[in-house]
Amino acid sequence: MAAKMTVENGETVFANVPAAPRRGARCYLLVGLAVVVLIWSFQGAKIRPAELVQGIPQIFAMVRRMLPPDFTKVIDPDSYFLPGALSRAELLLPLPLPNDKARLKQRWWNNTFPQTIVGATLETVQMALAGTFLALLVAFPLGFLAARNTTPHPSVYQGIRLVLNFLRTIPDLALGLLFVAAVGLGAFAGTLALAIHTATVLGKLLSESVENIDEGVVEAIRATGAGYMQILSYAVLPQILPDLISFTLYRLETNIRAASVLGLIGAGGIGYLMNTSFRTFQYQEAAAIVLVLIVLVMLVDYLSSRLRNLVV
Repeated sequence: MAAKMTVENGETVFANVPAAPRRGARCYLLVGLAVVVLIWSFQGAKIRPAELVQGIPQIFAMVRRMLPPDFTKVIDPDSYFLPGALSRAELLLPLPLPNDKARLKQRWWNNTFPQTIVGATLETVQMALAGTFLALLVAFPLGFLAARNTTPHPSVYQGIRLVLNFLRTIPDLALGLLFVAAVGLGAFAGTLALAIHTATVLGKLLSESVENIDEGVVEAIRATGAGYMQILSYAVLPQILPDLISFTLYRLETNIRAASVLGLIGAGGIGYLMNTSFRTFQYQEAAAIVLVLIVLVMLVDYLSSRLRNLVV
């Protein structure tokens, strides 16, 4: 193939290529403004590499205090404070029990077990699952109402968008503090905080997905005389279903991490135990909790990735 292509009039193809656009003063002004903003950001963030270099020995000192991780409270049966009046089978299996044993069993599951590392880890998973499911129930209809092409009225679109944008600006930690004040310490407050925050994010993402659908499919279904709900069911939902599943699984992964952070303010989960261990200088126990949390996040990430590949 010739290195230089020609056309019938003898001119090269390359000669017809349009000239590169000239960069005007506005482009250089924007680049300069971006550089100034970045410099201002670094100054405000107190970026001081020299202090980081000086503090590296303190990091290693902290890591040395955390090693080796102490998994005693994970594997030692005494750390679970098992009630002596109940056998392992009576405690773990749904067996019929007398009233006094049933109350003892319920107190252990509700109060004692969540204060153990394994119990707090499972509670974190429960908070993430319940919060994500509740958020999906709320975000699913809001996604259609907050999309321009499926909202029943522009005022509904504006109102839903305003509410979603307002609630999404509230950090989940702030929501957790509000619900702790409302319902007290525990997983319920954390689950409500996760549900509200996740619902606003999912509602926003789903509405954008709805607005990006192929309108030709919608027009074809509408031409058959289909009503509003039929159009949503047969023209819109099949197109956004992969995004819906992907967004939900991603938020589930995120909520595992968020649930552990909410535990720092007493809203349930493993974060409360981790915070307690650090505050009481039980660094080896805290290292074990951190490792358990890392394994949990990696496991959830792997399972959600596999599930996403199966259904998307």
